[in-house]
Amino acid sequence: MKNEWVHKLLSGFVFVFSMIVYYMTMAPTVSFWDCGEFIACSYTMGIPHPPGAPLYLLVGRIFTLLPLFEDIAMRVNFISVLSSAASVFFLYLIIVQVISEFYKKTEGFSAYIPYLGGVIGSLTFAFTNSFWFNAVEAEVYAPSMFFTSLVVWLIFRWSTRHQEIGNEKYLLLIAYIIGLATGVHLLNVLALPMVVMIVFYRRYELNLKNFILMVIVGAGLTGLVYPVTIMGVPKVAEMGGFAGLIFLILLLVVGLVLALQSRHPLASLLISSLLLIIIGYSSYLTIYIRSGLDPNIDENDPETIERFISYLKREQYGEHTLDREKVWRESPNGKRYSSAWDFFWRYQINKMYIRYFLWNFMGKSANEHDVDPSKFLGLPLLMGLLGAYYHFRRDWKYGLAVFALFFMTGLAIVLYLNQPDPQPRERDYSYVGSFFAFSIWIGIGAAAVLEWLQNKVGKQSPIIPGLVTLILFILLPLQVLAKNYREQNRTGNYLPWDYSYNMLINVEQNGVLYTNGDNDTFPLWYLQEVEKIRQDVRVANLSLLNTDWYILQLKNKEPKVPISLPDDQIRNIMPVYWPEKKTIKIDVPSEYREKEFEEVKRVFPEYRGKPEGPMRFELGPKFANQFLRVQDFMVLNILFANRFQKPLYFGVTVSQDNMLDGLRRYLRMDGLVMKITTLPNWSIHPEILYDMLMNKFKYRNLDNPNVYYDYIHRGLIQNYRAAFSQLASYYITHGDTVRFKEVIQKVFKVMPPEVIPYNTPLMKKILEGYGFIAGVRPLDRMNLQNFTHEELRSIGEIAMQAKQWSIARLAFQRLLEDNPKYPRVRAYLEGIAYMSGEKPLDSLSVKNYPPPQLQAIGELAAQNRYWKIARVAFEAVLSQMPGNPRIKGYLVDVYKELGEIDKSIQILEEWLEKNPNDKTARKRLEEYKKLKRQQKKRS
Repeated sequence: MKNEWVHKLLSGFVFVFSMIVYYMTMAPTVSFWDCGEFIACSYTMGIPHPPGAPLYLLVGRIFTLLPLFEDIAMRVNFISVLSSAASVFFLYLIIVQVISEFYKKTEGFSAYIPYLGGVIGSLTFAFTNSFWFNAVEAEVYAPSMFFTSLVVWLIFRWSTRHQEIGNEKYLLLIAYIIGLATGVHLLNVLALPMVVMIVFYRRYELNLKNFILMVIVGAGLTGLVYPVTIMGVPKVAEMGGFAGLIFLILLLVVGLVLALQSRHPLASLLISSLLLIIIGYSSYLTIYIRSGLDPNIDENDPETIERFISYLKREQYGEHTLDREKVWRESPNGKRYSSAWDFFWRYQINKMYIRYFLWNFMGKSANEHDVDPSKFLGLPLLMGLLGAYYHFRRDWKYGLAVFALFFMTGLAIVLYLNQPDPQPRERDYSYVGSFFAFSIWIGIGAAAVLEWLQNKVGKQSPIIPGLVTLILFILLPLQVLAKNYREQNRTGNYLPWDYSYNMLINVEQNGVLYTNGDNDTFPLWYLQEVEKIRQDVRVANLSLLNTDWYILQLKNKEPKVPISLPDDQIRNIMPVYWPEKKTIKIDVPSEYREKEFEEVKRVFPEYRGKPEGPMRFELGPKFANQFLRVQDFMVLNILFANRFQKPLYFGVTVSQDNMLDGLRRYLRMDGLVMKITTLPNWSIHPEILYDMLMNKFKYRNLDNPNVYYDYIHRGLIQNYRAAFSQLASYYITHGDTVRFKEVIQKVFKVMPPEVIPYNTPLMKKILEGYGFIAGVRPLDRMNLQNFTHEELRSIGEIAMQAKQWSIARLAFQRLLEDNPKYPRVRAYLEGIAYMSGEKPLDSLSVKNYPPPQLQAIGELAAQNRYWKIARVAFEAVLSQMPGNPRIKGYLVDVYKELGEIDKSIQILEEWLEKNPNDKTARKRLEEYKKLKRQQKKRS
């Protein structure tokens, strides 16, 4: 290859340039999803979720020992930076090699066209959304892509040297790398069809018979590597022990010797390849060995051959099925689709692959879910399509090989996974191999454009091809880099670390914390195992609580969780038959309940509960309408076994469905966790919540507009805002304006809406309303340019609840500017005049207001507990509309609140005379008569 020095220079450039960008945008510490688990398991040599990644953990352990960065997580993150840059490097080499297969010009500018295509294609891929996301955090997908790129480069390398003596070394190295790569991720096996195709092209004449044979061999090898080696080797060990495993290896060695002696090169190659795959795969022994040492993170406990095979088969996640009809019908969102075919096309193909493909080559929208064609102007997509067309036209055999890689690492995965709707997260990272293959065509497309220009104008205007090269470099890799930079830049993003830290410190000493999924579990494991923070807290993941091994670990490993079941029963645990609702009663030690009651009465003097009797709640079936899931049964068992010795908490991220029915009313929100108390309806502990939000929680860079937070991050940040709003509500309700202002000032300071937008309209209405009341938001901001009609009305209502009459009046006046005849708003303004004392109560009559406006004033007064104003307004309406049932219903409540229960009873009795079948009214009458008897007894 001529101009080898240019080739080496450009290959070094793409490696260094991409690595610098990845390093600049690398996560500074732990990230969400599986990252915390992989870092913790690398540091402690623990056992991650099935089917594991032993080679990744071994490399990760080495990197945790290297003094590259102070932060351990950052050291493991750097693995992804290096491996991703190496993938870009190999992609450059691959593109150059593929173009050189059919492009033979070596004079002048034409000689550089393969290199320039390689630079443009590889760097465009380097900064695509999905690949870049994997490149800056501690996940297996970056090193997995590195192994795939290495295998693809090696087979093209072999292709150019297939006639040389010793060329088989490349094929043997590919076999070893595939074996090694299984210790990172199984995706690398999907490169085998491409490998087989290249070998067939070089070794056999291509005709229909050989083509069919090639397809069968490629599919067969891909399908057999997993069951024969990945699953077969442990099966041999299960049947014959380690002696059986040694016998298998000796058998293969003997077979290899015989094949060599008989000069049978194909048999020698196949047996050698199988041996090398097994040697590479042997990293999985670390899973088996380390599990036997019982590390703190020991998922599935694969310390026996049986459990090890179960671990490899991912049995924890249930049986995998290719039955699309079944998956469609059982999907929670299955009703959105008219048929299995509609489900397959609209969801599995369009949403779960095509959308991701277009994210990378057309652009991802600002809402982070849709495609934005204007982002890259479709240029990467068009260039790739041009390259595919040009490749098939010039060299259809290798074009078909690249297509095989594109298909196997993309749509073939979709077909195999058969994913239900919905998924817990976006899955674009799974298809990066497909985007890698398409980027080969981007490089070929760029080379095609340059070749055409060189042929057309190169001789007359030699500078034009060079200028177009620069333009292509700007429009493709540089544009993709610039447009994706903010979204992919993790610099300064400490939210996963801080959020997890805040959860742990929110739990009392020796507490048990129930968590929901990856994002409120794995980062906590990282903090506990790597940074040794709050190791007294036992994190209990509710999903894992459905498994016997995890329950046994919670019961028997420190810090232990109170569980009353014997180990043998746990090993055979199944969902519990629970066909109907049952009342659960949990006895509470009297001294504990009395202590809690004294505490709640101190902070909530108006609390009406009683410190007597057991905890009591209803629990219905949670699974298939007749069973309790194992996790539900275990939460119940722990509640009974614990007897309030250890504090029990749920993370605020735990969904209602993952809690026991009725238990929610016993949960007290303490910040990012909810404590199980013995008293119902104790919403918050203001002192604990204040201390956490104002003094102990970390909020690093939530006020920094230069740090990007995606929708997952923003959703979790709203949990902080929910806690702040509840605490502010408590203080304003109890008249503590000083602390109310402190709380609101804090939330607007540490997470300003200009940096972290509100996630829901309700949160915006509440906090913006509080912001005006606390003086954090200037009143001139209260207008229809910044708020909708509904938001302004809600702000006015919030201000009324806080008795901030001037702010409430301003909000409603702003509404009238847009609609002067807004009748309900006018009623609100009149109601404010009475509640604030500006107008005398005797002016509230039918002389001054029509009945609809009087009714609105009465409703407003009742909402804000101005009962006397409400009574006058409703009585005035009733004088004009004596048969109005709604007004009578209002007055029943108003009279009760004013202590005039006889009047409430009178209205109900009169109503029942005319409407004797009204069960609701009769029930209320009985309640009020009972209340009257109790009042008489007290008096």
